[in-house]
Amino acid sequence: MKTFRKPLLIVLGVAAALAGLVFTAAFVMVFLGDPEFPAALKMTPEDMAAFAARFEQPYPAVKRKFTMRDGTVLASQYFPALSSGKSSTTVVLIHGVLSSSFPLNRTSGLLREAASAEVVAIDLRGHGASGGVPGDVDYIGQYEDDVADVIAKIRAATPGGRIILAGHSMGGGIALRYAMRDGVPPVDGYLLFAPHLGPKSPTNRWEKSETGEAFLQVHIPRILGLALFNSVGFTGFNGLRTLFFNLPKEMPLRSYSYRAMTGSTPTDHGPALKAVDKPLLVVVSSKDEAFKADQFEAAIRPYSTGEVVIVEGASHDGVLNEPRTLAAVTRWISRL
Repeated sequence: MKTFRKPLLIVLGVAAALAGLVFTAAFVMVFLGDPEFPAALKMTPEDMAAFAARFEQPYPAVKRKFTMRDGTVLASQYFPALSSGKSSTTVVLIHGVLSSSFPLNRTSGLLREAASAEVVAIDLRGHGASGGVPGDVDYIGQYEDDVADVIAKIRAATPGGRIILAGHSMGGGIALRYAMRDGVPPVDGYLLFAPHLGPKSPTNRWEKSETGEAFLQVHIPRILGLALFNSVGFTGFNGLRTLFFNLPKEMPLRSYSYRAMTGSTPTDHGPALKAVDKPLLVVVSSKDEAFKADQFEAAIRPYSTGEVVIVEGASHDGVLNEPRTLAAVTRWISRL
């Protein structure tokens, strides 16, 4: 036995030393400085006009609040059904990155008409008028816990009603994460507009913009270091920021923490899509600036029989209000 003790101790010592080096390197990567943007992002007059149009409020909405399990209050805009009496269908709409329910006023109003439903457009925690820290959550998975709390309250108010979970971009990613969760209130369909399918999806764009101006920077070394710490159960650094946007310093939301970023999209789109056990409609524009529209079929089809609609000519945000999008939603809803 003594013959093997010394070599074993040597092996264990080497393994411990290597582990120490790995975690020291991870610590260094985690605390590297935040990225900087070389120049402020320039916007054309057309960009400015499109941005301003997002904040028009053509449809009257009722402000509605939901109290989450931890006491945080989420704000929302509620659009009652147009028909007399309470609709049997509610669409819960989740906004995209850096956004809130406010820029989704037109979308919500049009969606109400297309789906013959009432619409509840929520502000995720840390966004819009909701409570919470901008761009942060308390733990990975809190976004879908909040969605579960909202849906549970709607279910209680309208027992037997039909609920469609809808999401745009990041909101679509959160909806897919919701589909993977056990023990959450059920929904009756998933309606995803240009959804973020996750880091492994072929729909992602990794190339730089044609102008060379960066709007988004990802702190890859920090992400890798934090992923290593999380793999051994240490989450103490997860509040550090890993996703940065080229926005004025006066903006309250310009970055996302590791736990918010990780919790905003599925880790792997395959299992997430397989988990969707209700009707699914994915609508994306052919000129989407954020994702590769021509890759959505390839990304979705191996894992889901859901419907994929490509709207010609629309943009990432513009697809939300396109008549062709709403026509597709109307057809899909009629078959549920």
